Amino acid sequence: MNVTQAAVLALMIGLAVVFSCLVAGAAFAVARWGGSPVSECVSRSGKAFATSLTVISAVLVVVLSTVR
Repeated sequence: MNVTQAAVLALMIGLAVVFSCLVAGAAFAVARWGGSPVSECVSRSGKAFATSLTVISAVLVVVLSTVR
């Protein structure tokens, strides 16, 4: 793996984490607007973060394995 491939891989991982943070924030906001207590909102946002990061990581693995 050369430097360019490593940089692109790091960029893709970083974007996946940022996108997962945005999903978690949206889940928190939707739960809060629904009238849920803060502890439940934090729980929902954590679940949304973990789920979205897992799905994005699985897609990246499939894409990278087919590209190589």
